[in-house]
Amino acid sequence: MALIKQFGLHWPRNQENLDEIEDLAGHKSGIYVLYHGAMPVYIGRGAISSRLRSHAKEGSKKGQFWDRLSWFVVGKRDAERELESLLLETLPFYVRSLNKQSGRLLKKLQVMAPSRELYDVALPRLAPGRRDR
Repeated sequence: MALIKQFGLHWPRNQENLDEIEDLAGHKSGIYVLYHGAMPVYIGRGAISSRLRSHAKEGSKKGQFWDRLSWFVVGKRDAERELESLLLETLPFYVRSLNKQSGRLLKKLQVMAPSRELYDVALPRLAPGRRDR
């Protein structure tokens, strides 16, 4: 049985898309991510359609900070909280800047790295170099 039943990735924020989510997901519960460009700024869970509409309303505290969204209908409702925590824990706090809470994965399950030493690893440049004409 699949954990994710339906999802949409990086949908632009507009009325047509919010209406489509309501048609597709109805009152289903799940997880959603709000983006400012390509950067996630908020991760939430609950009734997807109504939560997204409340964040898109004029006067919403988060409304001015996002222009795209991803949404995930989760098949097991009790797994939502853990999935939200997983996403919150993997992103640095400054990336998901609108979230007040952090993830709450069980600390007793955490396995620490045997060594905290960081070796000098040559990382490649991610952005392509500028080409002179």
